Amino acid sequence: MSVYRYNPRAMDFSDFINHFVALFVISNPLSALPAVLKLTRNQSLPVKRKTGITTASAVCLILLIVTWIGTPLLALLGIGLPAFQIAGGFVVLFMAFSMLNAEESPIKSNPDEQKEKKSETGAIVPLAIPIIAGPGAISTVIVSVNEFPGLLNQITLSISAILVAFTMGMVLYFASNLEKLLGHSGINVINRIGGLILAAIAVQAIANGMLSTFPGLAK
Repeated sequence: MSVYRYNPRAMDFSDFINHFVALFVISNPLSALPAVLKLTRNQSLPVKRKTGITTASAVCLILLIVTWIGTPLLALLGIGLPAFQIAGGFVVLFMAFSMLNAEESPIKSNPDEQKEKKSETGAIVPLAIPIIAGPGAISTVIVSVNEFPGLLNQITLSISAILVAFTMGMVLYFASNLEKLLGHSGINVINRIGGLILAAIAVQAIANGMLSTFPGLAK
Protein backbone atom coordinates (compact mmCIF):
# COMPACT_ATOMS: atom_id res chain seq x y z
CA MET A 1 0.00 0.00 0.00
CA SER A 2 1.35 3.44 -0.90
CA VAL A 3 2.29 5.72 1.97
CA TYR A 4 0.98 8.80 0.14
CA ARG A 5 -2.37 9.73 -1.33
CA TYR A 6 -2.43 10.51 -5.05
CA ASN A 7 -3.76 14.06 -4.54
CA PRO A 8 -2.46 15.23 -1.17
CA ARG A 9 -3.38 18.71 0.04
CA ALA A 10 -0.37 20.96 0.03
CA MET A 11 0.43 22.84 3.19
CA ASP A 12 -0.20 26.57 2.92
CA PHE A 13 1.51 29.24 5.02
CA SER A 14 -1.20 29.10 7.68
CA ASP A 15 -0.79 25.32 8.01
CA PHE A 16 2.99 25.76 8.28
CA ILE A 17 2.69 28.37 11.04
CA ASN A 18 0.15 26.26 12.94
CA HIS A 19 2.43 23.23 12.80
CA PHE A 20 5.51 25.24 13.80
CA VAL A 21 3.75 26.83 16.78
CA ALA A 22 2.27 23.51 17.90
CA LEU A 23 5.63 21.73 17.63
CA PHE A 24 7.50 24.53 19.42
CA VAL A 25 4.98 24.73 22.26
CA ILE A 26 4.85 20.97 22.77
CA SER A 27 8.68 20.92 22.84
CA ASN A 28 8.26 23.19 25.88
CA PRO A 29 11.27 25.53 26.20
CA LEU A 30 10.10 26.44 29.71
CA SER A 31 10.87 22.91 30.84
CA ALA A 32 14.01 22.48 28.74
CA LEU A 33 15.67 25.62 30.13
CA PRO A 34 15.73 24.63 33.82
CA ALA A 35 16.72 21.12 32.81
CA VAL A 36 19.76 22.28 30.86
CA LEU A 37 20.75 24.65 33.67
CA LYS A 38 20.69 21.76 36.12
CA LEU A 39 22.46 19.28 33.87
CA THR A 40 25.27 21.73 33.01
CA ARG A 41 25.63 23.54 36.33
CA ASN A 42 29.20 22.27 36.91
CA GLN A 43 30.38 22.74 33.33
CA SER A 44 32.45 25.57 31.85
CA LEU A 45 30.83 28.09 29.49
CA PRO A 46 32.24 26.53 26.28
CA VAL A 47 31.10 23.07 27.40
CA LYS A 48 27.66 24.39 28.31
CA ARG A 49 27.28 25.95 24.87
CA LYS A 50 28.57 22.78 23.24
CA THR A 51 25.93 20.86 25.18
CA GLY A 52 23.27 23.24 23.87
CA ILE A 53 24.46 22.83 20.29
CA THR A 54 24.64 19.05 20.65
CA THR A 55 21.13 18.96 22.09
CA ALA A 56 19.73 21.14 19.29
CA SER A 57 21.45 19.01 16.65
CA ALA A 58 20.05 15.84 18.20
CA VAL A 59 16.56 17.36 18.36
CA CYS A 60 16.81 18.35 14.69
CA LEU A 61 17.94 14.85 13.69
CA ILE A 62 15.22 13.16 15.75
CA LEU A 63 12.44 15.34 14.33
CA LEU A 64 13.68 14.84 10.76
CA ILE A 65 13.88 11.07 11.22
CA VAL A 66 10.34 11.02 12.61
CA THR A 67 9.12 13.20 9.73
CA TRP A 68 10.45 10.85 7.08
CA ILE A 69 10.36 7.36 8.56
CA GLY A 70 8.59 7.66 11.94
CA THR A 71 5.23 6.17 11.01
CA PRO A 72 6.48 3.19 8.93
CA LEU A 73 9.28 2.48 11.44
CA LEU A 74 6.88 2.22 14.37
CA ALA A 75 4.62 -0.03 12.31
CA LEU A 76 7.58 -2.17 11.24
CA LEU A 77 8.74 -2.64 14.82
CA GLY A 78 5.22 -3.25 16.02
CA ILE A 79 5.48 -0.37 18.49
CA GLY A 80 2.45 1.81 19.01
CA LEU A 81 2.72 5.48 19.90
CA PRO A 82 0.88 4.88 23.21
CA ALA A 83 3.69 2.58 24.35
CA PHE A 84 6.22 5.29 23.51
CA GLN A 85 4.15 7.84 25.43
CA ILE A 86 4.11 5.64 28.53
CA ALA A 87 7.84 4.84 28.45
CA GLY A 88 8.85 8.43 27.74
CA GLY A 89 6.47 9.68 30.41
CA PHE A 90 8.16 7.61 33.09
CA VAL A 91 11.61 8.86 32.06
CA VAL A 92 10.45 12.48 32.27
CA LEU A 93 8.70 11.82 35.58
CA PHE A 94 11.91 10.39 37.05
CA MET A 95 13.77 13.51 35.93
CA ALA A 96 11.04 15.76 37.36
CA PHE A 97 11.28 14.19 40.83
CA SER A 98 15.04 14.90 40.90
CA MET A 99 14.45 18.53 39.93
CA LEU A 100 11.75 18.98 42.55
CA ASN A 101 14.10 17.63 45.21
CA ALA A 102 17.06 19.69 43.92
CA GLU A 103 19.02 16.48 43.37
CA GLU A 104 21.30 15.33 40.57
CA SER A 105 19.29 13.00 38.39
CA PRO A 106 20.81 9.52 37.86
CA ILE A 107 19.46 9.81 34.32
CA LYS A 108 22.18 12.33 33.59
CA SER A 109 25.09 9.95 33.88
CA ASN A 110 26.53 6.98 35.67
CA PRO A 111 29.73 7.14 37.80
CA ASP A 112 31.96 6.03 34.91
CA GLU A 113 30.63 8.80 32.67
CA GLN A 114 31.14 11.36 35.40
CA LYS A 115 34.78 10.30 35.76
CA GLU A 116 35.33 10.65 32.02
CA LYS A 117 33.59 14.07 32.09
CA LYS A 118 31.99 13.63 28.70
CA SER A 119 30.65 16.97 27.50
CA GLU A 120 27.79 15.34 25.63
CA THR A 121 26.50 13.64 28.78
CA GLY A 122 22.88 14.64 29.22
CA ALA A 123 22.68 16.41 25.85
CA ILE A 124 21.04 13.48 24.08
CA VAL A 125 19.26 11.86 27.02
CA PRO A 126 17.32 13.33 28.67
CA LEU A 127 17.55 16.82 27.08
CA ALA A 128 17.05 16.01 23.38
CA ILE A 129 14.85 13.03 24.08
CA PRO A 130 12.49 12.79 25.85
CA ILE A 131 12.38 16.34 27.32
CA ILE A 132 12.37 18.27 24.01
CA ALA A 133 11.75 15.74 21.24
CA GLY A 134 9.51 13.65 23.45
CA PRO A 135 6.27 11.76 22.86
CA GLY A 136 4.29 14.98 22.40
CA ALA A 137 6.61 16.38 19.73
CA ILE A 138 6.90 13.02 17.99
CA SER A 139 3.15 12.49 17.96
CA THR A 140 2.63 16.04 16.64
CA VAL A 141 4.98 15.35 13.74
CA ILE A 142 3.41 11.98 12.96
CA VAL A 143 -0.11 13.45 12.99
CA SER A 144 0.96 16.25 10.63
CA VAL A 145 2.68 13.80 8.27
CA ASN A 146 -0.52 11.75 8.10
CA GLU A 147 -2.63 14.87 7.59
CA PHE A 148 -0.37 16.31 4.88
CA PRO A 149 1.15 13.38 2.98
CA GLY A 150 3.39 13.81 -0.03
CA LEU A 151 7.01 14.68 -0.77
CA LEU A 152 6.52 18.46 -0.90
CA ASN A 153 4.63 18.46 2.39
CA GLN A 154 7.33 16.40 4.07
CA ILE A 155 9.95 18.87 2.90
CA THR A 156 7.85 21.69 4.38
CA LEU A 157 7.48 19.79 7.67
CA SER A 158 11.23 19.19 7.68
CA ILE A 159 11.85 22.94 7.39
CA SER A 160 9.54 23.48 10.35
CA ALA A 161 11.44 20.87 12.38
CA ILE A 162 14.76 22.56 11.57
CA LEU A 163 13.42 25.96 12.64
CA VAL A 164 12.11 24.55 15.93
CA ALA A 165 15.45 22.88 16.66
CA PHE A 166 17.34 26.08 15.80
CA THR A 167 15.12 28.20 18.06
CA MET A 168 15.49 25.71 20.89
CA GLY A 169 19.24 25.65 20.31
CA MET A 170 19.45 29.43 20.74
CA VAL A 171 17.63 29.15 24.07
CA LEU A 172 20.01 26.44 25.28
CA TYR A 173 23.11 28.17 23.90
CA PHE A 174 22.48 31.28 25.98
CA ALA A 175 21.25 29.38 29.03
CA SER A 176 24.41 30.33 30.96
CA ASN A 177 23.61 34.03 30.52
CA LEU A 178 20.23 33.43 32.08
CA GLU A 179 21.96 31.47 34.82
CA LYS A 180 24.09 34.51 35.73
CA LEU A 181 21.07 36.78 35.56
CA LEU A 182 18.89 34.61 37.81
CA GLY A 183 21.48 33.57 40.38
CA HIS A 184 21.51 30.42 42.52
CA SER A 185 18.17 31.12 44.24
CA GLY A 186 16.45 31.98 40.98
CA ILE A 187 17.74 28.82 39.35
CA ASN A 188 16.47 26.70 42.24
CA VAL A 189 13.04 28.29 41.89
CA ILE A 190 13.03 27.67 38.13
CA ASN A 191 14.27 24.12 38.66
CA ARG A 192 11.39 23.35 40.98
CA ILE A 193 8.83 25.05 38.77
CA GLY A 194 10.31 23.25 35.78
CA GLY A 195 10.20 19.98 37.69
CA LEU A 196 6.54 20.53 38.44
CA ILE A 197 5.86 21.30 34.78
CA LEU A 198 7.81 18.21 33.71
CA ALA A 199 5.89 16.07 36.20
CA ALA A 200 2.58 17.33 34.81
CA ILE A 201 3.74 16.67 31.23
CA ALA A 202 4.91 13.19 32.22
CA VAL A 203 1.66 12.30 33.98
CA GLN A 204 -0.36 13.55 31.00
CA ALA A 205 1.78 11.53 28.57
CA ILE A 206 1.43 8.39 30.70
CA ALA A 207 -2.33 8.96 31.05
CA ASN A 208 -2.77 9.44 27.30
CA GLY A 209 -0.76 6.32 26.59
CA MET A 210 -2.71 4.28 29.12
CA LEU A 211 -6.06 5.50 27.79
CA SER A 212 -5.03 4.68 24.22
CA THR A 213 -3.78 1.24 25.27
CA PHE A 214 -6.68 0.48 27.59
CA PRO A 215 -9.75 2.45 26.38
CA GLY A 216 -11.82 0.86 29.12
CA LEU A 217 -10.01 3.00 31.71
CA ALA A 218 -11.90 6.05 30.45
CA LYS A 219 -15.06 4.60 31.98
